[in-house]
Amino acid sequence: MTNRMNTKILTKIPAMVLANVLLLALLPKPVLAQLPLTLEEAIEKAKTQNQTVAASKQQEAASAAEYQDAKNAILPQWSFGAEYDRFSKLTLFESGLSDAHSHTRRPSPNGVNAGTRAEFTLYSGGRQRTFIEEAGIRTKIEKINTADLQGNVALQTVVQYMEMVRLGKLDSLIGEQIKRAEIRLKNITSLYENQRVTKTDLLRAQVILSANKLNMEQASNDLTIANHRLNVLLNLPDSTRILTRNPGQMPAGNAYATEDMLHQPNNSYLLRRFGENIRLQESRIRLIKSSYLPTVQLVGAYGLNYPNTLFFPPVAQWYSVGFVGIKTGIHLSAFYHSKQKMTAARARLAGMYLQQQAVSDQVGTEISSAQIKYHESLSRIRVAEESIEQTRTNLRITNTKYLNQSALLTDLLDADNLFLESNYNLVRAQADERIFYYKLLYAQGQL
Repeated sequence: MTNRMNTKILTKIPAMVLANVLLLALLPKPVLAQLPLTLEEAIEKAKTQNQTVAASKQQEAASAAEYQDAKNAILPQWSFGAEYDRFSKLTLFESGLSDAHSHTRRPSPNGVNAGTRAEFTLYSGGRQRTFIEEAGIRTKIEKINTADLQGNVALQTVVQYMEMVRLGKLDSLIGEQIKRAEIRLKNITSLYENQRVTKTDLLRAQVILSANKLNMEQASNDLTIANHRLNVLLNLPDSTRILTRNPGQMPAGNAYATEDMLHQPNNSYLLRRFGENIRLQESRIRLIKSSYLPTVQLVGAYGLNYPNTLFFPPVAQWYSVGFVGIKTGIHLSAFYHSKQKMTAARARLAGMYLQQQAVSDQVGTEISSAQIKYHESLSRIRVAEESIEQTRTNLRITNTKYLNQSALLTDLLDADNLFLESNYNLVRAQADERIFYYKLLYAQGQL
């Protein structure tokens, strides 16, 4: 009866739908591309492939073009123009607007003007030099912004990479813990069948095993999320699965993170950018000062014209003429318009000097804090390495005692968790060591 019903249902499904279902079933499943990467390789990819960094480089290129345009402004201003006019007849009125009569424009109704003109600034009070200087400073600021962004993206990459290392190790440790829980459950089941333990121990062992499996699923999901975030930073396809390197295989950074770094000149991106902004404000003050000074220009022109209106009466003939001269001028209104501008600019500059000192203190604190946490992570690594062997021995002894019924299941579970925690503490301390080391480099403007 059931087979007949299934046959009837299948006959009602259109053939096209069945074909599509079969086609989808036969399509190959998407395969994750595996990409082994060291931490240094990931940092390099982030600096060169990150989309935000690429956008910043475009801004840097635009600023460089504007700087070249400011330098080109010192070249002569040269123009060429041509004009042809056809005049209508002139309407003349003898008495008010009455008694009108028309005459042709003399000496010709046609008018032609064609010529070229050039201007070259000899002196402008330093305005052109200031414009070039400002454009150069903005270009430097854009370069610092790009370097800062590269360092920031590199630091984010380090954090996400070490997060993958930490979660990958956690996933492995939980897998080992599940194997121990399965063996423990098998032993407890045997003890329960022999009436050597209560059912409470059996139920608790089953619950612990289920909880471990859930923890492993959570760690695996978190690892997938961290992998996706790292793909975004490196501008890699979402299907890429990054294979990280074990922290024990990474080169140590303690050779560079010494006390001498605290006494090196502070070259942080923030301070470098702040210094260029101060230079930019000083340049603006010089620009305001230049508004009080005159402008001197060398001008020249040459043209071909028709008719000749330089004579009287005008003559219907072509003529060409040119001139060379000096043009000068000064904005008298600048003496009262720029007074408050100068006051405001100087006040801003004084405030920027005060902020620079505050920023310098802040950066110094960040460097000192990163170094303290770095050395703390080194100490944690040493302690974690020592505790692993101790907790392993403790777990073996406690397991033997429980099988001999001289220890409680609670003691065995605590020993198992302690062993897991000691192993996890080591990889976490190793991850922190890498993160704080690169934070120290970034704070110093060396990443």
